[in-house]
Amino acid sequence: MKSQLQLETQVKNGKTIIQDMYFTAPYKIMSPFYSGQEMEVMQMSATAGMLGGDEFHGEYLFGEGSCVSYTSQSYEKIFHTKGKRARRIQNIRAEKNAAVRFMPYPVIPFANSDYECETTVHLDETASFAYCDIFTCGRTGMGEYFQMKRYQSRTKVYVGNVPAFADHTLIDPERFCYNTMGMWGDYTHNGMLYLYSHRKQPDILVEQVREMGKSQDFLFGVSKCCMGVVVRVLGKRGDTIFRFFQRVSQQLAHIQ
Repeated sequence: MKSQLQLETQVKNGKTIIQDMYFTAPYKIMSPFYSGQEMEVMQMSATAGMLGGDEFHGEYLFGEGSCVSYTSQSYEKIFHTKGKRARRIQNIRAEKNAAVRFMPYPVIPFANSDYECETTVHLDETASFAYCDIFTCGRTGMGEYFQMKRYQSRTKVYVGNVPAFADHTLIDPERFCYNTMGMWGDYTHNGMLYLYSHRKQPDILVEQVREMGKSQDFLFGVSKCCMGVVVRVLGKRGDTIFRFFQRVSQQLAHIQ
């Protein structure tokens, strides 16, 4: 099944609203609600997850001055794809002075699944933006650890016309053993958080994230990239990484 979702926001009378949206089954957008000035938008799905051959295209335009938190309904499940591939393609644009937290829930790749995600982000130099991408090793409650066929996720971020950040996560259990020394050791989950804000210096963001990550039960690192800050986490639970990324994005990325 091929599915589409398009969302455009703008500011009207000092309030961020949905200017336009379009979606096809099984996806839809829940009526937004507000937390202060921030409009909270949730992407929902009528299906339990993605199958082999499914392809999702998402187009997101956050207009000038928009203040938006965008998230998904729940974890995205990737079922046995039976020799095919499930694909997700996302294009995100944040215009002048927009403040956007794009924080989808993690993906759970089932045994024998093949999944590919490609995300391209274009930011105005005056925008504030946070985006997370979290890999979980499978249905751990069912004893599935790294039993997917392949998991691949690419992220590219441009600030103005300048390439600012690129990430490529490829999990290929047939070629690599991830739970060994020199790889992930005892850790099973991997998270990436990208932050950009022209209102706060990257050095300050780095120090604040390091302070927030103290005494956590995961390994993490944070550093400056070409434009912005990237946070990396190795953990044992997707929820733990996601909640940490939410706290960081709430305090550091949404800067007005």
